Amino acid sequence: MNIDRQSLLAEIAGTTLIGDAEDALRCEGLTLSIESLADHEGLTIDAWLAEGAPGALDPWRDPADHLVAGLDATLANGEALSVRPAPRRAVGPDLVALVIGMRGRFATVTSAWLRVHPVGARKPATAAFIHPRNPPLAEGETALIEAIARELTRR
Repeated sequence: MNIDRQSLLAEIAGTTLIGDAEDALRCEGLTLSIESLADHEGLTIDAWLAEGAPGALDPWRDPADHLVAGLDATLANGEALSVRPAPRRAVGPDLVALVIGMRGRFATVTSAWLRVHPVGARKPATAAFIHPRNPPLAEGETALIEAIARELTRR
């Protein structure tokens, strides 16, 4: 595990169990701030991200703060994907979206730069988000995802 204290980021291998990562971070006075950790601690970082990072801080609490700042992954076609850690708004297309919540369809995470917080730190709060969080995909969105899947499985 590699920790960047100034940026509050930790690079964690995709094969690391969430519980092990949290234990190592706690020894450094840091946490991933996962709610109901016991429900997820047996998942690897890769599997946790593939499931949509259950228990992670709500991204609508602080839209400028993102759980995944960067990652290295293997795409479904075997090619490597590397997204260097950077503020989300500074990196162009959101390639991390190929991973989070996609259940391994497009990529497998080999390592991820995750946002950590000091243990006991106050979490940001914003106005309540009152819109549907996971509305059904529109026809065009579904077509785009299928096109991406076709391209990423070509060798």
